[in-house]
Amino acid sequence: MSHLTNSGIGAIGMIPWGSHFCQFYDTAEDLVDTLVPYFKAGLEGNEQCLWVTAPPFNATEAEAALRNAVPDADARIRKGQIEIIDHKEWYTRSGTMTAEEVIDGWIQRKESAINSGYDGFRLTGNLYFLTPDDWDSFAQYESKVNDCFCDHRLIALCSYCLSKSSAGNVMDVVQNHEFALARRHGDWALIENGSLKRAKEELRRANEELELRVEERTADLTAALGELQRTTDSLRRALADKDVLLREVHHRVKNNLQVITSLLTLKALRSSDLSLKEAFKDTLRRITAMSLVHEALYQHESTSEIDFSRYLQALVDAMVESFNATDRVSVDFQVEEARIHLDTAVPLGLIAVEAISNALKHGFSHGQDGKISVFFRPARIGKEGELVVRDNGVGPAQVMTKGSGLNLIKAIGRQVDGNVTLERMDGWTEFRLSFAGSMLTVV
Repeated sequence: MSHLTNSGIGAIGMIPWGSHFCQFYDTAEDLVDTLVPYFKAGLEGNEQCLWVTAPPFNATEAEAALRNAVPDADARIRKGQIEIIDHKEWYTRSGTMTAEEVIDGWIQRKESAINSGYDGFRLTGNLYFLTPDDWDSFAQYESKVNDCFCDHRLIALCSYCLSKSSAGNVMDVVQNHEFALARRHGDWALIENGSLKRAKEELRRANEELELRVEERTADLTAALGELQRTTDSLRRALADKDVLLREVHHRVKNNLQVITSLLTLKALRSSDLSLKEAFKDTLRRITAMSLVHEALYQHESTSEIDFSRYLQALVDAMVESFNATDRVSVDFQVEEARIHLDTAVPLGLIAVEAISNALKHGFSHGQDGKISVFFRPARIGKEGELVVRDNGVGPAQVMTKGSGLNLIKAIGRQVDGNVTLERMDGWTEFRLSFAGSMLTVV
Protein backbone atom coordinates (compact mmCIF):
# COMPACT_ATOMS: atom_id res chain seq x y z
CA MET A 1 0.00 0.00 0.00
CA SER A 2 1.31 3.46 -0.97
CA HIS A 3 2.78 5.77 1.69
CA LEU A 4 1.35 8.77 -0.20
CA THR A 5 -2.16 10.10 -0.66
CA ASN A 6 -3.59 12.78 -2.95
CA SER A 7 -4.24 16.03 -1.08
CA GLY A 8 -6.57 17.22 -3.87
CA ILE A 9 -5.06 20.70 -3.59
CA GLY A 10 -3.13 21.74 -6.67
CA ALA A 11 -0.45 23.66 -4.78
CA ILE A 12 0.35 20.56 -2.69
CA GLY A 13 -0.36 17.42 -4.76
CA MET A 14 0.60 14.06 -3.24
CA ILE A 15 1.56 14.10 0.44
CA PRO A 16 2.75 11.42 2.88
CA TRP A 17 0.36 9.80 5.30
CA GLY A 18 0.64 11.40 8.73
CA SER A 19 0.86 14.93 7.30
CA HIS A 20 -0.41 17.76 9.52
CA PHE A 21 -0.65 21.10 7.71
CA CYS A 22 -2.73 24.29 7.79
CA GLN A 23 -4.14 27.12 5.73
CA PHE A 24 -4.80 30.82 6.31
CA TYR A 25 -8.07 32.07 4.77
CA ASP A 26 -9.86 35.38 4.44
CA THR A 27 -13.24 34.41 3.01
CA ALA A 28 -15.63 31.49 2.78
CA GLU A 29 -14.62 31.17 -0.87
CA ASP A 30 -11.06 30.48 0.25
CA LEU A 31 -12.37 27.53 2.31
CA VAL A 32 -14.41 26.19 -0.60
CA ASP A 33 -11.38 26.52 -2.88
CA THR A 34 -9.27 24.20 -0.72
CA LEU A 35 -11.54 22.00 1.42
CA VAL A 36 -13.93 20.79 -1.30
CA PRO A 37 -11.14 19.35 -3.53
CA TYR A 38 -9.42 18.12 -0.36
CA PHE A 39 -12.42 15.97 0.60
CA LYS A 40 -13.29 15.07 -3.00
CA ALA A 41 -9.83 13.46 -3.34
CA GLY A 42 -10.28 11.66 -0.02
CA LEU A 43 -13.68 10.23 -1.01
CA GLU A 44 -12.40 9.10 -4.38
CA GLY A 45 -9.38 7.55 -2.65
CA ASN A 46 -11.60 5.38 -0.42
CA GLU A 47 -10.82 7.33 2.74
CA GLN A 48 -13.17 8.08 5.61
CA CYS A 49 -13.49 11.83 6.23
CA LEU A 50 -14.48 14.27 8.99
CA TRP A 51 -15.19 17.95 8.29
CA VAL A 52 -15.61 20.20 11.38
CA THR A 53 -16.97 23.57 10.24
CA ALA A 54 -17.09 27.05 11.78
CA PRO A 55 -18.01 30.56 10.54
CA PRO A 56 -17.88 31.85 7.94
CA PHE A 57 -18.78 28.46 6.41
CA ASN A 58 -21.22 26.25 8.31
CA ALA A 59 -22.07 22.53 7.92
CA THR A 60 -25.10 23.11 5.67
CA GLU A 61 -23.06 25.28 3.32
CA ALA A 62 -20.24 22.71 3.33
CA GLU A 63 -22.65 19.90 2.30
CA ALA A 64 -24.04 22.03 -0.52
CA ALA A 65 -20.53 22.88 -1.80
CA LEU A 66 -19.50 19.20 -1.66
CA ARG A 67 -22.61 18.13 -3.64
CA ASN A 68 -21.57 20.45 -6.46
CA ALA A 69 -18.22 18.63 -6.75
CA VAL A 70 -19.23 15.07 -5.74
CA PRO A 71 -22.55 13.98 -7.35
CA ASP A 72 -23.08 11.06 -4.96
CA ALA A 73 -22.17 13.06 -1.86
CA ASP A 74 -25.49 12.32 -0.14
CA ALA A 75 -25.02 8.56 -0.56
CA ARG A 76 -21.51 8.80 0.86
CA ILE A 77 -22.83 10.83 3.82
CA ARG A 78 -25.55 8.26 4.50
CA LYS A 79 -23.16 5.33 4.53
CA GLY A 80 -20.79 7.19 6.84
CA GLN A 81 -17.83 7.74 4.54
CA ILE A 82 -17.89 11.46 5.35
CA GLU A 83 -19.28 13.32 8.35
CA ILE A 84 -19.80 17.11 8.23
CA ILE A 85 -20.54 18.74 11.62
CA ASP A 86 -20.45 22.18 13.19
CA HIS A 87 -17.67 23.01 15.64
CA LYS A 88 -20.20 23.49 18.43
CA GLU A 89 -21.39 19.88 18.07
CA TRP A 90 -17.82 18.64 17.94
CA TYR A 91 -16.92 20.69 21.03
CA THR A 92 -19.87 19.12 22.87
CA ARG A 93 -18.54 15.68 21.96
CA SER A 94 -14.95 16.37 23.02
CA GLY A 95 -15.92 18.29 26.16
CA THR A 96 -13.00 18.79 28.53
CA MET A 97 -10.73 16.17 26.91
CA THR A 98 -6.98 16.72 27.20
CA ALA A 99 -4.79 17.17 24.12
CA GLU A 100 -3.57 13.57 24.45
CA GLU A 101 -7.14 12.28 24.67
CA VAL A 102 -8.17 14.25 21.57
CA ILE A 103 -5.19 12.88 19.60
CA ASP A 104 -5.97 9.33 20.76
CA GLY A 105 -9.53 9.91 19.56
CA TRP A 106 -8.27 10.80 16.06
CA ILE A 107 -6.08 7.69 15.95
CA GLN A 108 -9.02 5.52 17.08
CA ARG A 109 -11.13 7.03 14.28
CA LYS A 110 -8.36 6.09 11.88
CA GLU A 111 -8.26 2.50 13.19
CA SER A 112 -12.04 2.26 12.87
CA ALA A 113 -11.82 3.50 9.28
CA ILE A 114 -9.17 0.93 8.40
CA ASN A 115 -11.19 -1.86 10.03
CA SER A 116 -14.22 -0.75 8.01
CA GLY A 117 -12.34 -1.23 4.76
CA TYR A 118 -11.19 2.33 4.11
CA ASP A 119 -7.62 3.13 3.07
CA GLY A 120 -7.18 5.88 5.66
CA PHE A 121 -8.75 8.82 7.49
CA ARG A 122 -8.61 12.55 6.69
CA LEU A 123 -10.01 15.41 8.68
CA THR A 124 -10.15 19.17 8.85
CA GLY A 125 -11.20 21.71 11.48
CA ASN A 126 -11.82 25.46 11.25
CA LEU A 127 -10.35 27.22 14.29
CA TYR A 128 -12.38 30.44 13.84
CA PHE A 129 -13.93 29.94 17.29
CA LEU A 130 -10.60 30.17 19.17
CA THR A 131 -10.32 33.06 21.63
CA PRO A 132 -7.06 34.65 22.81
CA ASP A 133 -7.41 32.72 26.07
CA ASP A 134 -7.59 29.42 24.14
CA TRP A 135 -4.60 30.11 21.93
CA ASP A 136 -1.68 28.89 24.06
CA SER A 137 -3.29 25.59 25.08
CA PHE A 138 -4.39 24.90 21.52
CA ALA A 139 -0.91 25.69 20.20
CA GLN A 140 0.47 23.07 22.58
CA TYR A 141 -2.08 20.57 21.24
CA GLU A 142 -1.04 21.35 17.64
CA SER A 143 2.65 20.82 18.44
CA LYS A 144 1.90 17.35 19.82
CA VAL A 145 -0.09 16.34 16.72
CA ASN A 146 3.00 16.47 14.51
CA ASP A 147 4.77 13.83 16.57
CA CYS A 148 1.71 11.60 17.02
CA PHE A 149 0.39 11.47 13.45
CA CYS A 150 3.61 10.62 11.61
CA ASP A 151 3.21 6.81 11.66
CA HIS A 152 -0.52 6.67 10.90
CA ARG A 153 -2.63 6.58 7.75
CA LEU A 154 -4.35 9.88 8.40
CA ILE A 155 -3.89 13.50 7.36
CA ALA A 156 -5.16 16.68 9.00
CA LEU A 157 -5.73 20.19 7.62
CA CYS A 158 -6.32 23.04 10.10
CA SER A 159 -7.93 26.30 8.91
CA TYR A 160 -7.12 29.67 10.54
CA CYS A 161 -8.81 32.97 9.82
CA LEU A 162 -6.06 35.39 8.87
CA SER A 163 -7.97 38.46 10.11
CA LYS A 164 -8.27 36.94 13.62
CA SER A 165 -4.58 35.95 13.80
CA SER A 166 -1.88 38.25 15.11
CA ALA A 167 1.67 38.13 13.80
CA GLY A 168 2.64 36.04 16.80
CA ASN A 169 -0.29 33.70 16.15
CA VAL A 170 0.80 33.21 12.54
CA MET A 171 4.32 32.37 13.68
CA ASP A 172 2.98 29.81 16.18
CA VAL A 173 0.75 28.21 13.55
CA VAL A 174 3.53 27.87 10.99
CA GLN A 175 5.88 26.51 13.66
CA ASN A 176 3.37 23.83 14.76
CA HIS A 177 2.56 22.53 11.25
CA GLU A 178 4.68 20.94 8.56
CA PHE A 179 3.69 23.70 6.16
CA ALA A 180 0.98 26.30 5.63
CA LEU A 181 -1.11 27.46 2.68
CA ALA A 182 -1.85 31.16 2.12
CA ARG A 183 -3.22 33.32 -0.69
CA ARG A 184 -0.54 35.34 -2.50
CA HIS A 185 -1.61 37.47 -5.48
CA GLY A 186 -4.70 35.29 -5.87
CA ASP A 187 -2.79 31.97 -5.87
CA TRP A 188 -2.20 29.52 -3.07
CA ALA A 189 1.41 29.36 -1.93
CA LEU A 190 3.27 27.08 0.50
CA ILE A 191 4.93 28.46 3.61
CA GLU A 192 7.31 25.99 5.25
CA ASN A 193 8.59 26.31 8.81
CA GLY A 194 12.33 26.73 9.34
CA SER A 195 13.00 23.28 10.76
CA LEU A 196 11.21 21.60 7.86
CA LYS A 197 13.15 23.70 5.38
CA ARG A 198 16.41 22.76 7.05
CA ALA A 199 15.40 19.09 7.11
CA LYS A 200 14.52 19.18 3.42
CA GLU A 201 17.77 20.94 2.60
CA GLU A 202 19.75 18.37 4.58
CA LEU A 203 17.81 15.60 2.85
CA ARG A 204 18.53 17.18 -0.53
CA ARG A 205 22.24 17.39 0.23
CA ALA A 206 22.22 13.81 1.56
CA ASN A 207 20.50 12.63 -1.61
CA GLU A 208 23.00 14.46 -3.77
CA GLU A 209 25.88 12.96 -1.81
CA LEU A 210 24.29 9.51 -2.03
CA GLU A 211 23.77 9.86 -5.77
CA LEU A 212 27.40 10.94 -6.14
CA ARG A 213 28.58 7.95 -4.14
CA VAL A 214 26.35 5.64 -6.14
CA GLU A 215 27.75 7.06 -9.37
CA GLU A 216 31.32 6.66 -8.12
CA ARG A 217 30.64 3.14 -6.89
CA THR A 218 28.89 2.26 -10.13
CA ALA A 219 31.87 3.56 -12.08
CA ASP A 220 34.23 1.50 -9.89
CA LEU A 221 32.10 -1.60 -10.32
CA THR A 222 31.85 -1.03 -14.07
CA ALA A 223 35.63 -0.71 -14.28
CA ALA A 224 36.10 -3.82 -12.13
CA LEU A 225 33.62 -5.78 -14.22
CA GLY A 226 35.38 -4.63 -17.37
CA GLU A 227 38.74 -5.76 -15.99
CA LEU A 228 37.19 -9.06 -14.86
CA GLN A 229 35.72 -9.57 -18.33
CA ARG A 230 39.07 -8.87 -19.95
CA THR A 231 40.78 -11.29 -17.57
CA THR A 232 38.11 -13.90 -18.23
CA ASP A 233 38.48 -13.47 -21.99
CA SER A 234 42.25 -13.73 -21.66
CA LEU A 235 41.97 -16.92 -19.58
CA ARG A 236 39.44 -18.35 -22.01
CA ARG A 237 41.80 -17.68 -24.91
CA ALA A 238 44.68 -19.17 -22.93
CA LEU A 239 42.66 -22.30 -22.18
CA ALA A 240 41.65 -22.58 -25.81
CA ASP A 241 45.30 -22.18 -26.86
CA LYS A 242 46.32 -24.76 -24.27
CA ASP A 243 43.75 -27.24 -25.58
CA VAL A 244 44.97 -26.69 -29.15
CA LEU A 245 48.58 -27.18 -28.07
CA LEU A 246 47.76 -30.29 -26.05
CA ARG A 247 45.84 -31.81 -28.96
CA GLU A 248 48.79 -31.08 -31.19
CA VAL A 249 51.09 -32.71 -28.63
CA HIS A 250 48.89 -35.81 -28.44
CA HIS A 251 48.72 -35.93 -32.23
CA ARG A 252 52.46 -35.69 -32.56
CA VAL A 253 53.05 -38.26 -29.83
CA LYS A 254 50.69 -40.63 -31.62
CA ASN A 255 52.49 -40.01 -34.92
CA ASN A 256 55.88 -40.49 -33.30
CA LEU A 257 54.69 -43.76 -31.76
CA GLN A 258 53.57 -44.87 -35.21
CA VAL A 259 57.03 -44.05 -36.55
CA ILE A 260 58.57 -46.08 -33.72
CA THR A 261 56.15 -48.90 -34.51
CA SER A 262 57.22 -48.86 -38.17
CA LEU A 263 60.90 -48.91 -37.25
CA LEU A 264 60.44 -51.81 -34.82
CA THR A 265 58.38 -53.70 -37.38
CA LEU A 266 61.17 -53.34 -39.97
CA LYS A 267 63.72 -54.43 -37.39
CA ALA A 268 61.65 -57.49 -36.50
CA LEU A 269 61.26 -58.47 -40.16
CA ARG A 270 65.03 -58.37 -40.67
CA SER A 271 65.75 -60.51 -37.63
CA SER A 272 65.97 -64.28 -37.91
CA ASP A 273 65.86 -64.79 -34.15
CA LEU A 274 62.33 -65.97 -33.28
CA SER A 275 62.58 -64.96 -29.62
CA LEU A 276 63.74 -61.48 -30.68
CA LYS A 277 60.85 -61.20 -33.12
CA GLU A 278 58.43 -62.14 -30.36
CA ALA A 279 59.95 -59.52 -28.09
CA PHE A 280 59.51 -56.92 -30.84
CA LYS A 281 55.84 -57.90 -31.20
CA ASP A 282 55.26 -57.57 -27.43
CA THR A 283 56.83 -54.12 -27.52
CA LEU A 284 54.69 -53.10 -30.51
CA ARG A 285 51.52 -54.13 -28.66
CA ARG A 286 52.50 -52.00 -25.68
CA ILE A 287 53.19 -49.04 -27.96
CA THR A 288 49.75 -49.58 -29.51
CA ALA A 289 48.20 -49.26 -26.06
CA MET A 290 49.87 -45.87 -25.54
CA SER A 291 49.16 -44.72 -29.08
CA LEU A 292 45.44 -45.40 -28.74
CA VAL A 293 45.32 -43.29 -25.56
CA HIS A 294 46.81 -40.27 -27.36
CA GLU A 295 44.53 -40.84 -30.34
CA ALA A 296 41.49 -40.82 -28.04
CA LEU A 297 42.70 -37.61 -26.35
CA TYR A 298 43.32 -35.95 -29.72
CA GLN A 299 39.84 -36.81 -30.99
CA HIS A 300 37.91 -35.81 -27.84
CA GLU A 301 37.13 -32.39 -26.37
CA SER A 302 39.01 -33.19 -23.18
CA THR A 303 42.79 -33.21 -23.38
CA SER A 304 43.38 -34.97 -20.05
CA GLU A 305 40.87 -37.86 -19.79
CA ILE A 306 39.38 -40.47 -22.11
CA ASP A 307 36.29 -42.66 -22.43
CA PHE A 308 37.94 -45.79 -21.07
CA SER A 309 35.20 -48.20 -22.13
CA ARG A 310 35.59 -47.27 -25.81
CA TYR A 311 39.36 -47.23 -25.49
CA LEU A 312 39.46 -50.70 -23.90
CA GLN A 313 37.32 -52.25 -26.64
CA ALA A 314 39.50 -50.69 -29.35
CA LEU A 315 42.62 -51.92 -27.57
CA VAL A 316 41.34 -55.51 -27.20
CA ASP A 317 40.28 -55.59 -30.87
CA ALA A 318 43.78 -54.42 -31.88
CA MET A 319 45.40 -57.12 -29.71
CA VAL A 320 43.25 -59.91 -31.16
CA GLU A 321 44.02 -58.68 -34.68
CA SER A 322 47.76 -58.58 -33.94
CA PHE A 323 47.61 -62.34 -33.15
CA ASN A 324 45.57 -63.04 -36.31
CA ALA A 325 42.86 -64.48 -34.04
CA THR A 326 39.87 -62.39 -35.10
CA ASP A 327 38.09 -65.30 -36.81
CA ARG A 328 38.68 -67.91 -34.15
CA VAL A 329 38.59 -66.09 -30.80
CA SER A 330 35.45 -64.22 -29.77
CA VAL A 331 35.54 -61.51 -27.14
CA ASP A 332 32.76 -60.77 -24.67
CA PHE A 333 32.79 -57.25 -23.17
CA GLN A 334 31.22 -56.30 -19.87
CA VAL A 335 32.59 -52.79 -19.49
CA GLU A 336 31.01 -49.98 -17.47
CA GLU A 337 31.34 -46.42 -18.75
CA ALA A 338 33.98 -44.27 -17.13
CA ARG A 339 36.18 -41.32 -17.98
CA ILE A 340 39.76 -41.83 -16.82
CA HIS A 341 42.67 -39.41 -16.59
CA LEU A 342 45.65 -39.87 -18.88
CA ASP A 343 47.93 -40.74 -15.95
CA THR A 344 45.71 -43.72 -15.12
CA ALA A 345 44.54 -44.72 -18.60
CA VAL A 346 48.04 -45.53 -19.85
CA PRO A 347 48.96 -47.93 -16.97
CA LEU A 348 45.56 -49.67 -17.18
CA GLY A 349 45.94 -49.95 -20.95
CA LEU A 350 49.39 -51.49 -20.65
CA ILE A 351 48.13 -53.98 -18.05
CA ALA A 352 45.23 -54.89 -20.35
CA VAL A 353 47.70 -55.49 -23.19
CA GLU A 354 49.76 -57.90 -21.06
CA ALA A 355 46.65 -59.76 -19.88
CA ILE A 356 45.12 -60.10 -23.37
CA SER A 357 48.50 -61.03 -24.88
CA ASN A 358 48.93 -63.74 -22.25
CA ALA A 359 45.50 -65.17 -23.05
CA LEU A 360 46.09 -65.18 -26.81
CA LYS A 361 49.72 -66.29 -26.64
CA HIS A 362 49.37 -69.14 -24.14
CA GLY A 363 45.68 -70.03 -24.21
CA PHE A 364 45.28 -70.31 -27.97
CA SER A 365 48.85 -70.91 -29.10
CA HIS A 366 47.97 -73.83 -31.39
CA GLY A 367 45.32 -72.05 -33.43
CA GLN A 368 42.29 -73.43 -31.59
CA ASP A 369 39.00 -71.55 -31.21
CA GLY A 370 37.95 -70.00 -27.91
CA LYS A 371 36.54 -67.14 -25.91
CA ILE A 372 37.93 -64.20 -24.00
CA SER A 373 35.85 -62.30 -21.47
CA VAL A 374 36.81 -58.74 -20.53
CA PHE A 375 35.18 -57.17 -17.47
CA PHE A 376 35.82 -53.61 -16.28
CA ARG A 377 34.27 -51.76 -13.35
CA PRO A 378 35.41 -48.28 -12.38
CA ALA A 379 36.28 -47.64 -8.77
CA ARG A 380 33.80 -45.78 -6.61
CA ILE A 381 33.89 -44.33 -3.15
CA GLY A 382 34.52 -47.14 -0.71
CA LYS A 383 34.80 -49.76 -3.47
CA GLU A 384 37.79 -50.72 -5.60
CA GLY A 385 37.68 -50.93 -9.36
CA GLU A 386 38.41 -54.15 -11.27
CA LEU A 387 39.86 -55.20 -14.61
CA VAL A 388 39.30 -58.91 -15.26
CA VAL A 389 40.44 -60.90 -18.34
CA ARG A 390 39.31 -64.54 -18.57
CA ASP A 391 39.92 -67.08 -21.32
CA ASN A 392 38.99 -70.74 -21.85
CA GLY A 393 42.22 -71.59 -23.62
CA VAL A 394 44.56 -74.43 -22.70
CA GLY A 395 47.35 -72.40 -21.13
CA PRO A 396 47.92 -73.03 -17.39
CA ALA A 397 47.94 -70.11 -14.98
CA GLN A 398 51.52 -70.76 -13.93
CA VAL A 399 52.84 -69.61 -17.31
CA MET A 400 52.89 -66.02 -16.06
CA THR A 401 53.79 -66.69 -12.48
CA LYS A 402 57.41 -66.27 -13.46
CA GLY A 403 59.21 -64.10 -15.97
CA SER A 404 59.18 -60.53 -17.15
CA GLY A 405 55.47 -60.40 -18.14
CA LEU A 406 54.05 -60.73 -14.65
CA ASN A 407 56.81 -58.59 -13.15
CA LEU A 408 55.96 -55.85 -15.65
CA ILE A 409 52.25 -56.05 -14.77
CA LYS A 410 52.97 -55.80 -11.06
CA ALA A 411 55.29 -52.85 -11.60
CA ILE A 412 52.71 -51.01 -13.68
CA GLY A 413 49.95 -52.00 -11.26
CA ARG A 414 51.67 -50.15 -8.44
CA GLN A 415 51.12 -46.91 -10.38
CA VAL A 416 47.36 -47.30 -9.80
CA ASP A 417 47.65 -48.79 -6.29
CA GLY A 418 46.68 -52.12 -7.84
CA ASN A 419 46.79 -55.74 -6.72
CA VAL A 420 47.19 -58.52 -9.34
CA THR A 421 46.03 -62.17 -9.13
CA LEU A 422 46.20 -64.96 -11.72
CA GLU A 423 44.56 -68.37 -11.34
CA ARG A 424 43.11 -71.32 -13.23
CA MET A 425 39.68 -72.71 -12.33
CA ASP A 426 36.89 -74.62 -14.05
CA GLY A 427 38.67 -74.58 -17.42
CA TRP A 428 39.22 -70.81 -17.37
CA THR A 429 42.32 -68.76 -16.74
CA GLU A 430 41.49 -65.57 -14.89
CA PHE A 431 43.61 -62.46 -14.59
CA ARG A 432 42.30 -59.89 -12.07
CA LEU A 433 43.53 -56.38 -11.24
CA SER A 434 41.96 -54.54 -8.28
CA PHE A 435 42.83 -50.85 -8.08
CA ALA A 436 42.16 -47.81 -5.88
CA GLY A 437 39.20 -45.46 -6.34
CA SER A 438 41.27 -42.29 -6.10
CA MET A 439 42.60 -42.90 -9.60
CA LEU A 440 39.29 -42.53 -11.48
CA THR A 441 36.71 -40.02 -12.48
CA VAL A 442 33.47 -41.86 -13.11
CA VAL A 443 30.83 -40.46 -15.47
